[in-house]
Amino acid sequence: MKNPYHILPLVALALLIATTAGWLRLGWPIPISVNAGEHGAMMVGSFLGTLISLERAVVIKKRWAYLIPLLSGNSIFFFFAQLNVVAYVLLTAASLGYACMLYYLYQRHEERHMLVMIGGAVCWLIGNLLLVKSQLYPLAVSWWIGFLLLTIAGERLELSRFLPDSKFKSTSFLLAIAIFLLGLLFPFHGAGRMIFGSGLILVGIWLYRYDIARISIRKEGLTQFVAASLLCGYFWLLICGALCLLSDFYYDAVLHSFFIGFVFSMIFAHGPIILPGVLKLSAKPYHPIFYLWLFGLQLSLILRISGSLAGIYDLQRWGGLVNGLIIFAYLISIGTIAVRQNLKNKAASQLPKKILS
Repeated sequence: MKNPYHILPLVALALLIATTAGWLRLGWPIPISVNAGEHGAMMVGSFLGTLISLERAVVIKKRWAYLIPLLSGNSIFFFFAQLNVVAYVLLTAASLGYACMLYYLYQRHEERHMLVMIGGAVCWLIGNLLLVKSQLYPLAVSWWIGFLLLTIAGERLELSRFLPDSKFKSTSFLLAIAIFLLGLLFPFHGAGRMIFGSGLILVGIWLYRYDIARISIRKEGLTQFVAASLLCGYFWLLICGALCLLSDFYYDAVLHSFFIGFVFSMIFAHGPIILPGVLKLSAKPYHPIFYLWLFGLQLSLILRISGSLAGIYDLQRWGGLVNGLIIFAYLISIGTIAVRQNLKNKAASQLPKKILS
């Protein structure tokens, strides 16, 4: 296989099933039999792991690279069948393959941001190994956060290399990452929580200070939307770190401020660029309606986390429901606009040929 079109349906299916599982966990009476207890592993591994590894497989352009997102993507069927251990093993194999994939890319381009992303892949692998061994989410989830944080930080570091560099900029980035990683080595409900949260805050401050988003927010169109999404994500990363420092009872708020607030804001930012790239479309979709989905995501997440912190379960439930609906609406908008723009571009390129004929 050397075609992302066969894997994208797995990505979409994983998102659908993982989101439905999340709604069931919140108590919504959805008449579908889904393994609700595995919502986290499906969202991080079956969906995000497949999406991220597929993006890199497209860059490598080798048949073997596509086996990695296939492994993680097919885990969703075993989760659905409640064969959880088999799904865990598939995700573990995929995370090992993803680490090898990044090392292959690092050998071609020995750059610092690739080392950061390799660190993220290793975090994913460790989290999955802990889950296979113990089948306890609390042991794995901090490492999954490390996977996504280092992956995103590595990608933003890659883009920030076009900005002026300094010794302090490089040193502060490495220090922030090192503090975060140190926090992973201690139990979350203890010293690890404080170090972990401090690392999240320092990475968030670094991204806000040095990312190109602070410059591109002054532009227009898609560039400005991407910057707005990134800055929203950095805000939630700071909130997540602060919640870690405040109390170890804010576990649900910590998880969703990171995975929805930070990670999905990043997906909103990169979606109009990554999706056409994976589909090999020339168009980069943009429409002002994207802001409706972006701000809707932020407001619904505020509602959800406020309900979680205040113990108002109905607010948490409604916020979670709207979170998922907005994510689907946004992704459908991107796909629809990308296809329409691509068809228009093709029609425009063929017009001179029709006139000449």
